[in-house]
Amino acid sequence: MAGPTTLSLQQKRVLHVLGYLYLRMGQYARARRLFAALAALDPSDVHARCSLAYACIQLEDGEAAVHTLTGLGPGDPIPGGDATLYLLLARAHTLLGEDLAAREALAAFWKTHTQGEQGQ
Repeated sequence: MAGPTTLSLQQKRVLHVLGYLYLRMGQYARARRLFAALAALDPSDVHARCSLAYACIQLEDGEAAVHTLTGLGPGDPIPGGDATLYLLLARAHTLLGEDLAAREALAAFWKTHTQGEQGQ
């Protein structure tokens, strides 16, 4: 039986869809609160963490986005793969004025992207 802070897989999926709808409607603050709650309940939920970082970026909070992405790395099961991680990091670092880190993230994205095309 699930405890008071445990969500079933179906409940998590419904909340992810709701958060995605918030993002699509431009309701980034609502999406941020929802994905922050999901990430707090399950820090290993990389989809919630990436979505939270995206909402933070849309709200121009690069520091929160970078903090949210800290600990994720290449090879983690990120929606969209490593390219998503690198693009989110590049945008977050740009918001912070960290041009070198942003360029490094973009270079990693291009490396990942071109390797993916060569494998097809």
